[in-house]
Amino acid sequence: MLNRIVTAYIEVAEIQAMNKTPMYMSDWISRLDDFLRMTGKDTLKDAGKISHEQAMQKAHDEYEKYKDTTKGELSKVERDFVEYIDETAKMLKKGK
Repeated sequence: MLNRIVTAYIEVAEIQAMNKTPMYMSDWISRLDDFLRMTGKDTLKDAGKISHEQAMQKAHDEYEKYKDTTKGELSKVERDFVEYIDETAKMLKKGK
């Protein structure tokens, strides 16, 4: 969904460029808010209630939880490497 919204917004920007319509950052902010409302999305009216420090702490806490749940698991790169080694070993055995 996000990809479609971004793609559509970039298309609008390209039309503005092809028409050589000058656009300033304030124009883009206003257009983006209008565009999001048109697609049924809400926009923030103020800074909200969560401080930067609270958001950072939440992100760090969630990352620690993620690291704990994935501890001991192989990464995709490691799994691919093991698979490559296994396939190579099979090929070598067939060659003998």
